[in-house]
Amino acid sequence: MHNVAWKLVLVVALAGCAGSQPASTTTFGPASGLPALASSQRAAQATPPMSAPAAPTPSAQIDTARVTSATEAASPASAAIASNSVAFATRHAYYSSARFADLPGWNTDDLSGSWDAFRRSCSVLGSRAGWSDPCTALRSVDASNAAAIRQFFEAYFNAYQIRNTDKSGNGTLTGYYEPLLNGSQQYGGAFLYPIYGTPDDMLYLDARRLPDSAHGSASAARIEGRAVVPVADVTPGSVKGVYVLDLRDSVPDIRDKKIRLRLDHERIVPYYARAEIERGALKAPILAYVDDPVMLYSMQVQGAGKVRMRDGTVRRFAYAEQNGRPFLPPVARANGGGQRITVRGIDVEIDVQDESPAGNAGDAVGGVPSAHSQDDDEPVSPLLRGFKLASATPPSGDSAAPAVRPASTGSLAGATSNGSVASKPANTGAGTGGAQTGNTPVKRVFAISDPSYVFFRLIPDSPNGPVGALGVPLSAGRSVAVDPRTTPLGAPVFVSTLDDPQAPGAIDRLMMAQDSGGAIRGAVRADYFYGFGQSAQTQASRTKERIRMWVLLPKGLPISARDAALKTRGGGAAAPSADCVVSDPDLCVDDTP
Repeated sequence: MHNVAWKLVLVVALAGCAGSQPASTTTFGPASGLPALASSQRAAQATPPMSAPAAPTPSAQIDTARVTSATEAASPASAAIASNSVAFATRHAYYSSARFADLPGWNTDDLSGSWDAFRRSCSVLGSRAGWSDPCTALRSVDASNAAAIRQFFEAYFNAYQIRNTDKSGNGTLTGYYEPLLNGSQQYGGAFLYPIYGTPDDMLYLDARRLPDSAHGSASAARIEGRAVVPVADVTPGSVKGVYVLDLRDSVPDIRDKKIRLRLDHERIVPYYARAEIERGALKAPILAYVDDPVMLYSMQVQGAGKVRMRDGTVRRFAYAEQNGRPFLPPVARANGGGQRITVRGIDVEIDVQDESPAGNAGDAVGGVPSAHSQDDDEPVSPLLRGFKLASATPPSGDSAAPAVRPASTGSLAGATSNGSVASKPANTGAGTGGAQTGNTPVKRVFAISDPSYVFFRLIPDSPNGPVGALGVPLSAGRSVAVDPRTTPLGAPVFVSTLDDPQAPGAIDRLMMAQDSGGAIRGAVRADYFYGFGQSAQTQASRTKERIRMWVLLPKGLPISARDAALKTRGGGAAAPSADCVVSDPDLCVDDTP
C-alpha cells in the first residue's frame, strides 16, 4: 500500500508539471551548452537551436521505475522533510518552498546537458550528510534521457526559490570566462608582470577565535606554523613569541572565516594590498611572467587562466589563495582617463600610475618596443579600448624602494611539463630592485586598482574547464559561481532570466553551483561560466541580466534553519542566526566554531 501511494503521488506530480509550463523561448548553442547568440551583432556566431526534448521513451519509463524504487527506500527523515517543505531564512537570504512546476522552462530544458556537471558535484558531496542517496542513485539513471533526469531531481530534491532578505525575488546574472595570456619563463622584454603563487609568509587567523576585545584595537597573539592564535592576558614583548596583533580594518573571508595576515617585525598585520604587491613587496614563488597587466588583472578576477608560453606550450593556472582584502574595483567614470575592462559584469576602470616624472607613454620596455606604443591605433589587448599605458622609470639609489622587478625572495615554483621554472630577474643595481638593459632602465607600468589580489597554482591542462571553488572542473554553460553562504557549493541551481529572451545571457536552465568569487555577493546572484577563449570573453563581457533563482536541496539534507522553522511552524520572532545555508568545514564555515 505504501509503494502504491508513493507511485500515485509521483505520477500526479509529474502530470501536473508536464501540463503547467509553456515552451521555453530560449535557444541553445552547440555541445558547449552556451546560449545561442541571437542579436544581429552576434549573428556570425549563432548556431541552429536544438530541438525540444522528445516525449518519454520506454527507456525513460524504466528509469522512472528505478528512481521511484530508490525513493521508496529513502530514509524516514527524508520522507518527513519532503512532506514538510517550509520557508526558512538565514542572515543573508530567504528561502520559499516551490513546486518544480513553478520553475520557468523546467520541462523544456535539456537536463542531460547538466548531468555531467552534477556528477562532478557528487564526486565531492557524495560522502556528505544528505547527499549519499541522490549521489548513489544517479548511477541508475540514463544520462542521455532528459525525462529520466528530470524525474530523478523531482524525486530526490526539494526546490526553494532564493530570495533577498526583504523577500524580493530578483537578482543579477553576469558572466565570466577563462582568458588566454602570452607568457614567458624568463623576465624581460615585454614579459614583466609576474603570476604569483601562494606567498611564503602568509598567516591565517580564524576570526571565530577572536575575543571581542581584539576588534578595533591591538591585542596579543602567537604564531603556530601558519596559524595566528590570540593570547589573552599577556602583554606583547613580555613573553617570547608573543606579538602585537593589529587587525586594523581586516575582514574574514566569507567562506572559511579566516583573516590573511603577515608578520611585520614585532607586529602581526593585514597582508599586503595590491598597490604594495605591485611595487614588489611580496615574498612568493613566481609561476610565469606575462606581457599584459590588464589581462593579468582580468585573469585574477576570473579566478583562472591559460598562458601560452614563448615555446608554444600552454600552462594552466587555477585559483590558489587571495590576500584577504575585499574586492573593491573603482567604478568607471564617464570621462575617466583610466583603462576600462568589463569583468564579471562590472565596468572597471584601472588607474595606471607613473612611478617616475620621467616616464612617458609608449616608451620601449627592456629594449623591446612596447605593445602599447603611441604609434598603435589600438593596444594589443582586446580589453584596453583605446587607452595608452603610461610607463614608469624606476628610481635609483640605495634608498629606493623596489619598483620594477618583483622582489620575490621565496623559492620559484610552478614547474612546466619539462620541469623548468620561471626565472627570477637578476638584481643589477645596488638596492634599486631594477633590472636594466645596458644603461637604460627598464620601464613598466603599475595597475593600481582594487586592494584585493589573487594568487595561483599550476594545474594540468585538459579539455575540461578550470577547477572552481568546489574543487571540480567547471562545465561551460552548466556551471555558475555563487555566494557560498546563500547557495551551497555543489547544489543544483535553476536560473531564469526576466528580460529579453534574445539577450546574450538569457537562460532558463539547470546549472550547478561550483564556483565563487570576490565579486559574487548576495542572495540572488550568479555568475555564468562561458568557457575558454575569445568567444567566451565576448559573451561574458556582455552578460548582465535580471534573474530569479531556485536551489535544489536533497530531501535528507540537514539544514538547521529549516529545521527550526519546522519546529515553530514557520513562526517565531527570533532573527535568523545562520550565516550559511549548509555549514561545511570546507565549503562554508559558519560563524560558530
